Amino acid sequence: MRRKFFWLCLFLFFLSANHVFIFSKPAFSCGFEQYREIKYTRELVQGMNALYDSFKETGLSKGSDDLLAITNAGYGHLNGEDSIGFLDIITSVTACTQGTKSLLVVHTPEYEPLWCALYRRDNGNLFFIKWTKKGFVRQKINITPEKIFKREAWKKATKGIIGTKNLFSIVTLAHSWSKNVPWKLLKCAQFHNHICPGLNAGYIIAEYIKQKFPLSRGENYTFIASPPSCAADAIQVLFDSTAGKKGLYAKHLSRKMVQKYSGNLWFKNAPISPLIVIAMRLNKALNSCEGLLLGFDWKKLFEDTKTDYSQFAPPQGKKDPLYFISRASLSLKLASMKLQNKLKYVKVLKSFMVPASLSLKWAGSHNDPYEDIFQLGKN
Repeated sequence: MRRKFFWLCLFLFFLSANHVFIFSKPAFSCGFEQYREIKYTRELVQGMNALYDSFKETGLSKGSDDLLAITNAGYGHLNGEDSIGFLDIITSVTACTQGTKSLLVVHTPEYEPLWCALYRRDNGNLFFIKWTKKGFVRQKINITPEKIFKREAWKKATKGIIGTKNLFSIVTLAHSWSKNVPWKLLKCAQFHNHICPGLNAGYIIAEYIKQKFPLSRGENYTFIASPPSCAADAIQVLFDSTAGKKGLYAKHLSRKMVQKYSGNLWFKNAPISPLIVIAMRLNKALNSCEGLLLGFDWKKLFEDTKTDYSQFAPPQGKKDPLYFISRASLSLKLASMKLQNKLKYVKVLKSFMVPASLSLKWAGSHNDPYEDIFQLGKN
């Protein structure tokens, strides 16, 4: 009996020393025993082959830290059908995942076709594939700032299947990712479908609000974006204050009124509105509202980064590559800056306290909220 017990103990020790554990299925089951298979259509197989060819051309191994996948899979269509299955194909071929921050899923209209880009950080090569009536088509571009931030290079790239919109989206996302920007900013960018100075301003102001204007018990945020801008998308994402939930209201404001209310933040030929958002902290139970009118010091940012802001509004508008290059270049500079150094560009133009009912009236009416806010305390 003792001999049997000795051999049993020795066997169990051997198993534990080699990290081998055996469990019966009823005793230990966590769901890994079963998995769901992708229903591969002909188009998905074509996409997998095109992606595999592009991945091999990158010269990287699966799971490389220098590899980023960007796609509109799940939004764009694949021959009229949904493309959600392509996300699993990307992970299978490249090992890029959202959990490792190496897979960005960009929001696009559902009527746009499926596309995917593989970006190699260390040499700037981009491999783009897109669904067309002829099947998947591929395009290779080098998007290092030294090359793509030139008029002719940008124009040449946009003549391919990538087009202007997708080029701007992918270049700005890839460049910011390469600088290891926070995932929160990348989530805002995936919703907005690109990174630009305006989205950056929204992200920076959201961080300012969290630090300087936090919520207390029983409070919630309501925002008024007037005029509407890219910054509003970052605020919606980071605070879950969407228009549909009545957390953010967008109101048109003429350029003349923007100049009037911007105060010292206004400067001649300003290409972007210094007015970002009216942030309000409401407690409906107490009928109280504390608010901040927040602006962004674009003039100071342009000076600090040595940015020629006249390039933001070239005479030919979006037909001139400088329109996009200038925004992509400044976004890259912002990606290289520490958050604390960027918070200095946030300016409080006005603070106020009013009944919550009045603030909600501002948000829901067609009146100019700035006029009412600046009139507070004058009567």
